[in-house]
Amino acid sequence: MANWKVQLLGDDNTLTQLAVANKTPELYIARDGVDCFLESTEFVMMSDHLEVKGKAGAIIEALVASGKVPAGTNLGIGVIYKMHYDNSKTVYRD
Repeated sequence: MANWKVQLLGDDNTLTQLAVANKTPELYIARDGVDCFLESTEFVMMSDHLEVKGKAGAIIEALVASGKVPAGTNLGIGVIYKMHYDNSKTVYRD
């Protein structure tokens, strides 16, 4: 099992609103310095970054559909981090 973090790309105000409004055990969006990251329990059993990217895209679509993201806002996916138990990380850039 691995811990994954997906960088969200978008305008600063939208990312800040998402970080404030989405902190549940299953879905966590938080600021880390200037970047905003999505973490989800749905990523835990995934072993491939492309699988994580696909699931993150589905989560973003669900957030837009639910109205938690203002209409017309573009949210994207940046780098994907695979966090290892020794505190190292692997970075995937597509």
